[in-house]
Amino acid sequence: MWLRYGVSPDKTLVSIEDVPSGKTQLRCPYCDGELTAKKGRRKEHHFAHTNETCREVDRDSRSVPYLPLYDNFNIWLTGKELQQLKDLWNRYRIKDKGIHESLVPKILIKEKLLERNTYRYGGEYQFTKLGKIPVGALSLLLFNQVQEPMLLEKLQQLENLAQTAYLENSPLFNQQLRDLQIYRAEFRKILANTLYYLQVDTGETTIYKIGVTQRNLSERLVEIERDLRSHFQSFSVKVLGEWPHRGNVEKYFKHRYSFFQTKIGDLTEYFAFPDKEAKTVLRDLRRMEPKSLSKIEVGILAGEPSQTENLIAERELANRRSQAIKTGMERAKNWGQHVGRPPVGESALEFLAKPSSQKVIQALSQGLSLRSSAEQAGVAVNTVRKVQKCIKTENPQNSRLINTEFIT
Repeated sequence: MWLRYGVSPDKTLVSIEDVPSGKTQLRCPYCDGELTAKKGRRKEHHFAHTNETCREVDRDSRSVPYLPLYDNFNIWLTGKELQQLKDLWNRYRIKDKGIHESLVPKILIKEKLLERNTYRYGGEYQFTKLGKIPVGALSLLLFNQVQEPMLLEKLQQLENLAQTAYLENSPLFNQQLRDLQIYRAEFRKILANTLYYLQVDTGETTIYKIGVTQRNLSERLVEIERDLRSHFQSFSVKVLGEWPHRGNVEKYFKHRYSFFQTKIGDLTEYFAFPDKEAKTVLRDLRRMEPKSLSKIEVGILAGEPSQTENLIAERELANRRSQAIKTGMERAKNWGQHVGRPPVGESALEFLAKPSSQKVIQALSQGLSLRSSAEQAGVAVNTVRKVQKCIKTENPQNSRLINTEFIT
């Protein structure tokens, strides 16, 4: 696992892209160990532990919080399995024929890279949309349709793991929470990026550039033109398209059109397309639907807390309130003050409306004595006296008679 984020002294996640190479003041989000930024030319930029790498970072690739189909398009196939997939594609894509089951490795069916097609190929196998991604055969439009649900599904899986670990007080809680935070940070990065596509005419040739930026494209163009001046005496740059929130597409574009990628010195994001191919590529880009952000994606882009972080905050707030109430009650007791709900008086009418009071009133209206009325109503004699007193309070002019308006 390449560690791409460290934790700053103010407890925020910092990307490897935002720090210079060398020792840092950042800490590992999993073990709090010191980190060194590794930003060479051969390996992917990453943080390394200054001392021994912790267990959480040294995990199996499938268990780390990477965005689906962003850095890796091999669908976790081994080298041999990937080659089998490519061989099938090269053999059958031109003939447009179904693939017989005996020629299909079981792993490719299990990973949903191949599926039966009863209608077109009579039950023989064909490539799925997912299966076309490793060979770069899926259009950018369809790639988004495949990847976007996977991004949200992975996010929800990490949310569930983190919440469960928190509620169960699991020792894995810190790892699960950090996995979720790092995934959301990566997700936020691709949503914040605008994909752009440029045409560069040098007078002798035409090349194309794909890239992403979180700034205004005009600011990025200044840097691009500065880089190009080191290689060309004269050139012109034309913007062919911009796609906000499509930072997820750049790496798949490079994978899909890797055959045409050309290197200009140290610059690697340029492509030399023949005229016909150039039109096809531009059409592929322009067919992409505008990115419509879901409510969850809007929250991620705004830097809002995750569901798990909100749950933790709510519980901590409730615990603080409970502790404050408990402390206040203890202090009141020590000062000899009443603790609990303040006593609330009951009006005469409310008392007389009670079922037991109604039975007493019924007995008294029959001319029974206090004791007999109490026995008939099933109450204490003092209750009968209280009923009489309330009747007297509400009907002072008929205090010696029982006013039947109280009998409901």
